[in-house]
Amino acid sequence: MPKLRVFTTFVVIAFFSTSLVLADGNKSRTEELIDKHQSIIDNAKIEDWKTYAECANELVSMRIYDEEILSWINKSIEIKETIFNRTVKGDFLLLAGEYINAKKEYIKAISLAQKSGKKNVIPDLQWKILIAMGVENYDNFHANQK
Repeated sequence: MPKLRVFTTFVVIAFFSTSLVLADGNKSRTEELIDKHQSIIDNAKIEDWKTYAECANELVSMRIYDEEILSWINKSIEIKETIFNRTVKGDFLLLAGEYINAKKEYIKAISLAQKSGKKNVIPDLQWKILIAMGVENYDNFHANQK
């Protein structure tokens, strides 16, 4: 029962946070944050996959959606595919409402975790898959109610 409570709390917080950012509509602040992170990326070495992924992760964590962020994630994966950048891509796609693709990214991250022996991250990734499935089913249920 405690896990269900944690899950419910997480989903409520995630939706509330998303609503606040989207409702705010503060494009100048969003652009400022993207420009700040673009500057960090511009100063990074070309093979520095981690900087691309960390910049994207920070903005996705703030529920900022922008196609530029997706290009950073894809560049990070192109340089070196890791559990971290696959997870960040899943988080981005979840934010974008692409639940099926988000689940696919989390599954790729799980596969990488199994191959690298980092099985301790798998439970967190499984939770992310469950969240994506829950949000997808919630949206589908309410779409069918209209």
